[in-house]
Amino acid sequence: GACLVLPRAGVVALAAAGSLLYAGIVVARTVLPLTALLEPLGETTALEVLTMFLNAGTFLVVALVAGGLAERDRAARHELERHRRDLRDLEAFKAVVLNSVGAGLLVLDPEHRVTALNRAGEAITGWRAADAIGRPARALWGEGVPVAAIEAALAAHPTTPTRCETTLTRPDGTRVPVRLAFSALRAGDGRPLGLVAVCEDLSEIRAMEDRVRQADRLATLGRMAANIAHEIRNPLASLTGAIEALARPAATGEDRERLTQIVGRESERLNRIITNFLEYARPAPLVPETVDVAELVEDVLVLLEHRGLPPGLKLVRELPPALAWRADPQQLRQALWNLCLNAVEAMPGGGELRLAATVEGDVLRLTVSDTGEGIAAADLPHVFEPFFSTKPGGSGLGLALVERIVRDHGGEVALRSLPGAGTTVTLTLPARHG
Repeated sequence: GACLVLPRAGVVALAAAGSLLYAGIVVARTVLPLTALLEPLGETTALEVLTMFLNAGTFLVVALVAGGLAERDRAARHELERHRRDLRDLEAFKAVVLNSVGAGLLVLDPEHRVTALNRAGEAITGWRAADAIGRPARALWGEGVPVAAIEAALAAHPTTPTRCETTLTRPDGTRVPVRLAFSALRAGDGRPLGLVAVCEDLSEIRAMEDRVRQADRLATLGRMAANIAHEIRNPLASLTGAIEALARPAATGEDRERLTQIVGRESERLNRIITNFLEYARPAPLVPETVDVAELVEDVLVLLEHRGLPPGLKLVRELPPALAWRADPQQLRQALWNLCLNAVEAMPGGGELRLAATVEGDVLRLTVSDTGEGIAAADLPHVFEPFFSTKPGGSGLGLALVERIVRDHGGEVALRSLPGAGTTVTLTLPARHG
């Protein structure tokens, strides 16, 4: 027991003292027999003397070994306590670092369970760290984050964070748009330990984007109001002049017919300007449904033929017989009508108007091309701006409306044109589900 309290030297000294005391008792029993207290035991034999020395030596050896073991035990205990203190310090340091980061931080183990969540992460996700730790990550951000695909991307490019955006639902039901940046968490020997996700709340960014879009729309509407007044003034002047001429008794039958044509043409122009303006300024919500693309294109071409085509203009269709796609049929028909009308007006002396549809993966491409006059290179960057037109009397809203319709479908518009060689417009529409 002394070895647990005394240092090694003290244990050896105590053992030596005990050995000496033992030897003294043996010697005293022989040389100075205490006959008054003990019964004489006779002379001490050589075997007893040898046993005495063996016992004393064993006592010292045991003391040395036990003292060494006790010293090692104390050193191990001190080392363990030091490691525990270092671990507590490291945990405190980690907590300070995690909570001082402005972005949300989530640490996941290899089974995608949450092992750490900082204060910013608590504020973004609505979860307390104590409640989140140990739960699957999908409990915090739902099923919209492809963690397996992210891990595969990080395995292929370990040093490049993988990002994704999703909308998570907090425990109180509020929805928050977030951006997540994932990095691989690995041990010193390269073993995967899980993932670290940096979570950024995009609510303010989305609100700012909405405000910018609203400001842009108001500014555009202001410019449109000024331009629409200018655009309406010209056909109104023509209408007024034609109607006044028709009211004169001196107007002949031939004059009346010509003036009536002017009234009809300018009325159609006015209607087109106002319709395009209203459709651009107050876009209707998308009502997607399954559309037969070939049938929709054919409807547009039939309307175009009834309107009247220049002599020598040829219509070419390159459409799959059974192509179904989810889109808003009314808005898609309007976009194709505007493109076809522009193409016909670009070929007053005839030419070829070609409409084609192809599917590439989960993307539909609709192409409208003509062999008309083309567009100058200086005008190409402006063709989708409201009220920009290269045609005399054009409203400048046709292509702007096309671009808005396609963008609302989540797609893109590409336009290629060369002066004298015609124009090709390609609408790219992604697949819509649900």
